[in-house]
Amino acid sequence: MTQGRSKLGYVPELDGLRGIAILAVMGFHSRVSFFAGGHIGVDIFFVLSGFLITTLLIQEFDESGSISLSNFYIRRVLRLGPALIAFLIVFCLASFAFLSEETAHRNYVDAFLSFAYIQNFALSYSIREPYFIGHTWSLSTEEQFYMVWPIILFMLLRVLKNRYYIACISSAIALLSLLSRIYISMNVVSIDRLYYGFDTRVGALMIGSTLGIVLSSWLLTENTKIICQKFLTVIAPLSAACLLSFFPFGDLTDPWMYYFGFFVVEVLTAALVLDILMNTRSITRKLLAMRWLVWIGSISYGLYLWHPIIYATIGGLGFYDLTSVAVGTPLSVLVAALSYYVMERPILKLKKRFTHPAPINSPRQRVAIPYKMP
Repeated sequence: MTQGRSKLGYVPELDGLRGIAILAVMGFHSRVSFFAGGHIGVDIFFVLSGFLITTLLIQEFDESGSISLSNFYIRRVLRLGPALIAFLIVFCLASFAFLSEETAHRNYVDAFLSFAYIQNFALSYSIREPYFIGHTWSLSTEEQFYMVWPIILFMLLRVLKNRYYIACISSAIALLSLLSRIYISMNVVSIDRLYYGFDTRVGALMIGSTLGIVLSSWLLTENTKIICQKFLTVIAPLSAACLLSFFPFGDLTDPWMYYFGFFVVEVLTAALVLDILMNTRSITRKLLAMRWLVWIGSISYGLYLWHPIIYATIGGLGFYDLTSVAVGTPLSVLVAALSYYVMERPILKLKKRFTHPAPINSPRQRVAIPYKMP
């Protein structure tokens, strides 16, 4: 095959990065003081999702000359739907069995908002405040991105032959999101509008998308890659250290987070992804390849869904926060592992039926970037 476009493989280190992200979010939700900024784990997820989805779509376009949007949406439903539906059913049944009628009815409405992927709008515009499942706002943000970006990207790929222009457009959207957040921050608005708003948070997904366009379209010359590898040897460990520094100091109520803090987190995450994929001598890559961390990353979706409910339930029994962490963390891991191995992974096998096969000897099929969809 000739050098040019990319094909995805599997890089466990990216699941390791997911593992760091979910552990940060769990620390944040457990109210451990060191993880006051652990919410940035969501931004790490956003960057990874934008990168992955964009790279997969470009790969399909390069192999077949088109993108099957229907197949893409079916694959997304198979990946995200079953675990979310199971979670919401259990949540509603538990509300019916153990909570007051008023609280249970409120939870049913919240479950519907989560199922419809509009929880972020309800929060950002202060329509209602969920008691238990407000964390599903990030799933709503991602799903809305999945509904819009593939269509835009497909149109751009059809119209613009030069991928540099597409990368510039993606970067411009990310910049507009940042400027929107800064502009809104300068006015008297609630933190909820800034933190949960689709327009203020989609920039993270677009930064990942821009990286996906650049790498999957081979927009970097060989000389540029060599220079990047040299710089990444130093930049990547510094990026990891800076990300870790956000854990104790990145309070989401601080205005600086909305002016530049989230943007810095997103760029640092993109630098780590670039290091993982390009730098064979990466120190951070070796750390992220630890098996236990990769495994945590592989079940991170279930962990994200279940852990706030489990922590809240244990906290409701009168346990202190540290006790909630000590008891709730292994219980969350157990539930997420059951969800992954019993339900999510078997259903994922159906995705192959909705994957467009590459034509034999296709001139568009090229050299691989080693990553696959988890």
